Amino acid sequence: MSNKEIEVKEEIGSRFRLFREDIGKAQHELAAELKISQSTIANIERGKAFPNINYLHYFYNNYQLNINWLLIGQGDMFSKGKVMDEKYLELIDLMQVPVIEQLILAKLIEIKVLLKDEIKAFYDKKNEEKGA
Repeated sequence: MSNKEIEVKEEIGSRFRLFREDIGKAQHELAAELKISQSTIANIERGKAFPNINYLHYFYNNYQLNINWLLIGQGDMFSKGKVMDEKYLELIDLMQVPVIEQLILAKLIEIKVLLKDEIKAFYDKKNEEKGA
């Protein structure tokens, strides 16, 4: 392997480590998530191995990792327009539980009704003030 190839793999590994740290995962946590060994993650970060295409796809779909950034250092770490607030993602996860989904939907409907009544009361008051 040429020096240039080694250098490129090490740069990718370095960016991969930055990504892992940015998503708040230890090597063993990310390895468990991917069902691979921690040494595989360590080898990727040291530039000794290249991330499997399936993992790249997984990181893009689950973390919005910008693959151009990882491979060539171009652009931001995360793809624009796809990064969601963590609370929103937690809500989506909770929505997977049918009982919680029903509770959340019921609360949203309740809020909608309350706001509708408040807006109606506001306009009624404004109209009364105009008429007086």
